[in-house]
Amino acid sequence: MEAAHTDVPLTDSERAELTWLRKENDFLRVQRDILMSVATGYAHDFEEMLRRHHGHRHH
Repeated sequence: MEAAHTDVPLTDSERAELTWLRKENDFLRVQRDILMSVATGYAHDFEEMLRRHHGHRHH
């Protein structure tokens, strides 16, 4: 359910919270990107390990 749009300006407290939430969002996006990069690297390493292991069994 959407809140009704009003032209009432934000209070100082609301403005400060909005600023903090925007910074928190930016920080969390960076963390997400780092974790995705690390997870992708681990997945590639694991895949390579499985290929090598699978290849050794058939020789």
